Amino acid sequence: MKRKDFVKTSVAGVAGMSISGCSAGLSALKKGKSDFRTLGKTGIKLRPVGFGASRTKEPTVVKAALAKGVNLIDTGRMYANGQNEELIGRSIEGVRKDVIIQSKFYRELTEDPKAIEKSIDESLKALRTDYIDIMLKQSAVTKEELLAPAVLEALTKAKESGKIRFNGFSTHWNQAEMLREAVKSGFYDVALVAYNHAGNYTHSISKSFYEWDQAELEEEIENAVKAGMGIIAMKSCSGGPFPVKSGEKPSYTGALKKMLENTNISSCVPAMANFREIQENVAAMGVGDAL
Repeated sequence: MKRKDFVKTSVAGVAGMSISGCSAGLSALKKGKSDFRTLGKTGIKLRPVGFGASRTKEPTVVKAALAKGVNLIDTGRMYANGQNEELIGRSIEGVRKDVIIQSKFYRELTEDPKAIEKSIDESLKALRTDYIDIMLKQSAVTKEELLAPAVLEALTKAKESGKIRFNGFSTHWNQAEMLREAVKSGFYDVALVAYNHAGNYTHSISKSFYEWDQAELEEEIENAVKAGMGIIAMKSCSGGPFPVKSGEKPSYTGALKKMLENTNISSCVPAMANFREIQENVAAMGVGDAL
């Protein structure tokens, strides 16, 4: 069965999951019962594995991940035309203060600060919150779009007004150069970077294949961290399963563990659409620096 396929697991055990169940998992984090990594100069403490919500359709799946202690949720205005943010908003009522929300505005808005501001306001409404922890410019590929005046203006205004706590960008292609330019600019707090153990991925929708120079990317990730940026990995399971130990069966848990050996990665956000994927992903949490 492919990673993206929905597993028809019974929801009887979690369908009635309450806010108290989510709180129990999150409370365990506060008591120091789990590993954290610090997200650059933001000071945010994250579990090594976060929740990628792009394919999630059920609040019970979100709540199950929170109950396991996951404290980062990655969503975006472009997922299900905003309905994904609405789902997240419903799912985190009552535990909002314990959850780090990361969202994104469309790449196509790069030249329009008013449109970016409107998108951020729509995200706030959908997420049922008065602030978003991390707001990302989606899918930067060139220096010109990464540092577009409209983007810098809108993100600066949103931070100053308290609508967002920190700014950032995502990058699926040309990641090393985007990190170099971001460090030079000194503007961005966070980067969501395509990175996995294999150094490549096949896009789940377009089926296009992309690979990168792993050594170069890891060098730029390290430089970004030294400059104070926080790095979160995406496409972290898209390089395929990996055996943690010699002779061990390759698994997605192993793929995450291998990637998280790079302690410059504060967290990763593999997409989770069902309970099996949650189990696979949170099983990788044994690695990382306990802070």
